[in-house]
Amino acid sequence: MRQLLTLGVVAISVVLVSCGRTDPVSEHNQRQESVVLADDQHAADRAHTDNTHNHSSDAHVSHEGGKLHHGHEEAPHPHRGNAGHETKHDEPIGHGEQRHVPHHNAHHADQSKSPAIHPIADDLTALQLFKRRITPIMQAKNPSSCSECHLSGVDLKQYIGPDQEATFASLRVSGLIDMDNPDDSKILTFIQRRPDKPSLLTDKIREEEYAAFRAWIHAAVKDPELASSETTDSRLGPTVPDAVIRHARRDRVLASFIDNIWSEVGRCAACHSPDRNQKQVEENGEQVSWIKLGDPQATLDYMLEAELFDLDAPQESLLLAKPTMQVEHGGGQKLVVGDRTYKQFRRFIEDYASVAKGTYQSTEALPATSDEISQVADIWLKLTDVPAQLDKKLLQVDLYRWNPDSKTWSPDRWATADRAISGDRHLWQQHISITAPRESERAALVRREPKLLPGKYLAKIYVDKTDKLQTEYPTELTDADLVGQVEIDSRWQAGYGHMTTAKYPH
Repeated sequence: MRQLLTLGVVAISVVLVSCGRTDPVSEHNQRQESVVLADDQHAADRAHTDNTHNHSSDAHVSHEGGKLHHGHEEAPHPHRGNAGHETKHDEPIGHGEQRHVPHHNAHHADQSKSPAIHPIADDLTALQLFKRRITPIMQAKNPSSCSECHLSGVDLKQYIGPDQEATFASLRVSGLIDMDNPDDSKILTFIQRRPDKPSLLTDKIREEEYAAFRAWIHAAVKDPELASSETTDSRLGPTVPDAVIRHARRDRVLASFIDNIWSEVGRCAACHSPDRNQKQVEENGEQVSWIKLGDPQATLDYMLEAELFDLDAPQESLLLAKPTMQVEHGGGQKLVVGDRTYKQFRRFIEDYASVAKGTYQSTEALPATSDEISQVADIWLKLTDVPAQLDKKLLQVDLYRWNPDSKTWSPDRWATADRAISGDRHLWQQHISITAPRESERAALVRREPKLLPGKYLAKIYVDKTDKLQTEYPTELTDADLVGQVEIDSRWQAGYGHMTTAKYPH
């Protein structure tokens, strides 16, 4: 477990403190020792700002026909759940020989802060520069600066061949080297990409990588033999499809976290949110506050560091085992194995583990995206007169809104909730999650403010009488599990004290 956290988990910490480098100081020193710099032959570094390579903060890049293309996608909002998750696999991407060029992180800082440019030494040949500055990058044990934007799938090493002839020819044929204007080479553009919050150490490594490739390219384009070199393999770069590369981008990983876990943390807030758990902190310490207010990235980082995810056996993760009471949990049972929140939590952990390990090798292996978004709300629903014999069985309620114009119920549900029945008290109660089709206008409203409009709704009630959700993961309840329905007309006010109540259908 800890070895894998070193590989992928530590790699994500605040994009993530050390960018996946388990021994950053040693790695940096090794590179410094192996790289012969020509800086001292010149008075000072000259500034380098190439505005043609500036990119908006929400742009992502594809390579098609030798050109950079910019697409835009909704960024996940840092202060609300379920925002900006977009995992379409049919976005325009490069094809043919250029398909291996990665789609970099959609969220980059101002590119005007380019890596410092080291003056190029005219007395070093391209081969000397390749051996002294490019080969050490290839031989480095830890990931390159690419890991700051990509959890897996992309590494600068993948663009370096067995020798400089193969490397130069492949990059040239792929359109990644500009023979006329070396500083405009796309490989340099890719290297200098920075996330919004880069680490200081990775920024230094990025500058070294950029300076090394820039110096070598400038020397190589002047070498007639290299300029005319050919290669039978022009596919240097990532070996997985573009869709897999996009899926493993850190902004996509965060969006998935928001979609599946952050949107539901309200269920855990009473004990784990620092604005509400003073008593729990006094009794158990600060470690119980794993929710970081308004910051899903910091929450994800903490959960990884605290080993709430088991990447070797996701179903055994503490985030799943504790609220389902498979292991001791001071807050009691909050989830039932197989319920909607359990499935969302497990879906993310399983996906994260596969991304961190680089398991995905094809587009078909990627998980499907849910057609529905959801956001937990502080709106409570209670059912009374529930049969005692249904004690501890999972009950699910789906709410469908009445349309007075068409005089029909909505085709898709507007809210849902599920929880185990309290048979001895003959009741079931739970706060609801507001839902909407992912591509609908209503989804945007739910992401901004999860609330249910006042009015009449049809409550369809399902009960898992055979406990199939627990034994047949990830199955869903169907019409065969429908026990009845009831109409509810309510203002749907927020707060436990304003709970909406209805009778269980008999």
